[in-house]
Amino acid sequence: FPRPGTNIRQILGRKGEVAAFNAFGVQSGDPKTGAPITKDTLFRIYSMTKPITGVAMMQLFEQGKWNLDDPVTMHVPEFASLKVMTGVDKAGKAIVANPTRPPTMREIMAHTAGFGYGLAGNDPVNNGCRDTGVLGSANLDEMMTKITAIPLLYEPGTRWSYSVSVDIQGYIVQKLSGQKFGDYLKANVFTPLGMNDTAFFVAEAQKPRFADVYSWDKKKAGLNMNPERPDRPGFTDPNRMESGGGGL
Repeated sequence: FPRPGTNIRQILGRKGEVAAFNAFGVQSGDPKTGAPITKDTLFRIYSMTKPITGVAMMQLFEQGKWNLDDPVTMHVPEFASLKVMTGVDKAGKAIVANPTRPPTMREIMAHTAGFGYGLAGNDPVNNGCRDTGVLGSANLDEMMTKITAIPLLYEPGTRWSYSVSVDIQGYIVQKLSGQKFGDYLKANVFTPLGMNDTAFFVAEAQKPRFADVYSWDKKKAGLNMNPERPDRPGFTDPNRMESGGGGL
């Protein structure tokens, strides 16, 4: 059961039937008096975007558009200039070299390609992701330009590290399908499954159902509303980047 102050929509199913479907907490506005969560409240699903991107990639795999052991440069030729970090100099800057080989598509799918993310880590690679605003790029093309200029964190295939590789997959879906990433998902995933409220931005008519984000304040034992991030377009902006790693 959700603790007091938790904002959640909860569903329980068994043998294909819905046994319970409930909504708890505040959807938007003041944490105590705001609009309540309803069964059709819209939530940011953040990194649960990743498995949906994976579905798109595997559809294209089934169509023979790519293979697991393809070098990623076969589909993203701009990655031919990627470097790998081999150390850090006295000024804290990355020492780089050419990688022994480019990452494979298998490694792009498994977070073992060597890319950073910028969500954590105080190394030159993750700092570079934050400093250049990789996740705040205007579009996937701009994002790829930024990623190409940042070295890999390690040699491809040698380590696992949570990375921007699923956003790269979104770009690859565009390249292989010839469609904008969001258009591909709508036509091939969302519409066939009846996911009519899933998208990369919230349309005007949907805004009254869109949940704010709250965080738990231990000191006051209550919720605080999180402000919109100033470093990237919000979810109500139809021009925001279609992030395969966290944008839906």
